[in-house]
Amino acid sequence: MSLDARSRISCTFKAIGIWIIIFLSSNLIGGIAGQVGGLVSAMASIQTSFTILSMLTAIILFRDEYRDLMGFRSPPIKSISRVVAISFISSLPTTYLINILASTSKQIQADIQLLIPMTLILAPIGEELLFRGLLLGCLMRCISRWPSIMVSSIIFALVHLPAFTAYSEISLTRFLIFAGALILGVIAGHFKISTDSLIPAIITHSIFNLSGMVTGVMTKLSIWPMGSPFLCGGPGGI
Repeated sequence: MSLDARSRISCTFKAIGIWIIIFLSSNLIGGIAGQVGGLVSAMASIQTSFTILSMLTAIILFRDEYRDLMGFRSPPIKSISRVVAISFISSLPTTYLINILASTSKQIQADIQLLIPMTLILAPIGEELLFRGLLLGCLMRCISRWPSIMVSSIIFALVHLPAFTAYSEISLTRFLIFAGALILGVIAGHFKISTDSLIPAIITHSIFNLSGMVTGVMTKLSIWPMGSPFLCGGPGGI
């Protein structure tokens, strides 16, 4: 489908508008859950809302095309090993650098039994369905591949910043988190489009969060930013 410049701009804003509605609705649900069950309940509710609302929106708006838009298909088996290798090669130095250089003013601890499934399973699934599934899928209908990846990745990185104002007031820390999230977004977006599947993006996200935890322990920071619905792991986790 070929669109003129005006149509591409309009289409892009509509895609972002859909994302905003789901994002704000999920955070509202999480805020209510947090009042009742605390911080972990809020985070779980937000990620669950991301998952459910993204899928429902795709099905309602795109009907028979929602599977292609969201990437609901199995990736080529041979691509999985490449995804895992590139994700580890990219995430370990990135998260290690963040954990080495990032300064924090607070340490927020959480039960490891709650942290691990939140970090490695729930957050990657919920966020990838919203950002690389619905948002990136909608953007790909409006603009070309790399502009779509960059727009979705920048939005993904920007939503990390408000959560870190309560965690650290150091500008360098927030910049590093933004940069790390941007790198994750670009890699995950590339994998989603190149494989026509969301699974590699979820794997990449989970590996980045795992790397953030591992490098956080390696640098003896052991700081888990559980105050954010988007960030799980050490300062290098996303």
